[in-house]
Amino acid sequence: MHSYRPRSQVVSTTIDEDESVLLHLEAQQYYSLNETGHRIWQLLARGRAPGAIAAVLAEEWAISEGEALRHVRSFLQELDEADLIEEMSGEEMSGDKTV
Repeated sequence: MHSYRPRSQVVSTTIDEDESVLLHLEAQQYYSLNETGHRIWQLLARGRAPGAIAAVLAEEWAISEGEALRHVRSFLQELDEADLIEEMSGEEMSGDKTV
């Protein structure tokens, strides 16, 4: 499975505990994230791989890891289509953080 990270041209701001807004500086577009998107973005920004993100979501929200992984993959696809994330190379992934 691929690993991703936020693009350097994207900044995020937390609105409250479980919502945030992303701003793509080059495209000059805002994106609003709900509680689930906010949590996935937090973990992604900390260097977590999709499987690790799904494991955290499954534990926090008492859902199966399979269901969580489907949500994570779907959300990552949306982020990728909006050019908000980029795929990490194998060299970069070897330094994954586990926070």
